[in-house]
Amino acid sequence: MKNVQTVLTDSEHKMLEDYAERNSKTIKEVVKEAIRRTVIEDRALPDDPIFVESPSAKKTGKRDDASVKHDLYLYGSSRKH
Repeated sequence: MKNVQTVLTDSEHKMLEDYAERNSKTIKEVVKEAIRRTVIEDRALPDDPIFVESPSAKKTGKRDDASVKHDLYLYGSSRKH
């Protein structure tokens, strides 16, 4: 994942904040949705859920030892070949 920052005027931030509150969303969610609508949907099939749905997990899923314990993470136990 990448972190993106930008600078907004006070009025832009207020509009964004108000919009997020009216829609019961965080500013982060609203910005991500706007990016998806602007960038991704122009190139993707509009009905393909992989491009238009929100992430299904809150955690990143990153593991420091995935190269060693991949079977455990994928299948729930170590597999012997």
